[in-house]
Amino acid sequence: MHLMWRVRLFFSANVYAPCDTSAKQDLWSNITNFILNIGDVNLCICGDFNSFRSEAERKGRSAVFRQLEADNFNNFIDSSFLIDLPLCGRLFTWYRGDGISMSRLDRFLVSAKWCDSWLNSIQVAHPRGLPDHVPLMLHVDDTNWGPRPLRLMKCWTEYQGYADFIRANLNSFSMDGWGCHVLRMKFKMIEACLKYWHLQHSKNIEGRITDTKNRMNSLDSKGEEIKLTEEEIKEMHDLSINLHSLSRVHTSMNWQKARMNWVKEGDANSKFFHNIMSSRQRRNSIHLIHVDGIHVEGVQNIRTAIYNHFAMHYTHS
Repeated sequence: MHLMWRVRLFFSANVYAPCDTSAKQDLWSNITNFILNIGDVNLCICGDFNSFRSEAERKGRSAVFRQLEADNFNNFIDSSFLIDLPLCGRLFTWYRGDGISMSRLDRFLVSAKWCDSWLNSIQVAHPRGLPDHVPLMLHVDDTNWGPRPLRLMKCWTEYQGYADFIRANLNSFSMDGWGCHVLRMKFKMIEACLKYWHLQHSKNIEGRITDTKNRMNSLDSKGEEIKLTEEEIKEMHDLSINLHSLSRVHTSMNWQKARMNWVKEGDANSKFFHNIMSSRQRRNSIHLIHVDGIHVEGVQNIRTAIYNHFAMHYTHS
């Protein structure tokens, strides 16, 4: 099934997997072939997969755990390039009703492009009613955790005049007091200066790369028809240098944000690094914490719980 929302095309499929192991393996193969044929799209596959990814996803009287079946399910997810979104609300999605047997059988699996389109997608398990499965819903969490700390990018040091900018601003700050206080205030003030500097030099790198390519293509097309002027030839040369510089900066920023150990190899696969960054963002997102055995959800509740925890520890002598 495919739906059109504005100009964003996405595919959605509902799955009810069989219990038989071989039949499930056939289903995984069919879904993988379908995904590889449709290409890179916004894809969401949801439903009852009747499979676990690990032993932690089941609980009950029986201690039997079929590792091979779990490996087949994990291989299906990996080979299909699907992402298992974080689950909030509870740990399991199916309950026998005896208070002992429970499993996580239901889930949403989405493509990397889906996560790029809806960055903060999560799956939320709601309270169970008469059915033995809980209602599972796909949410886009747009909650605001407040301003993010400034991240110093390594590529900034490659800009001409960066060192002089830092040195001049640090020397312009004048204050009195304890040494640690002075250092802290200087860091705080230089952070504000760096934010302004970032807006002037490093903001919207992708857009600037696109504009540079478009202008180069325009001059190339013109050169196919008539001879370019000396000014246009010089502009083409300057555009090539600028494009190389912007591409190097953009790749460096992707490397640092992805925190990959082998970035020194020089791989410029931006799509790969964007996927790594999205994966890190999902892992680092705090959707739920446990406080004295109680689930705490929501931005304000989590912030309050963390604040109270550290306030209690740091008020003790």
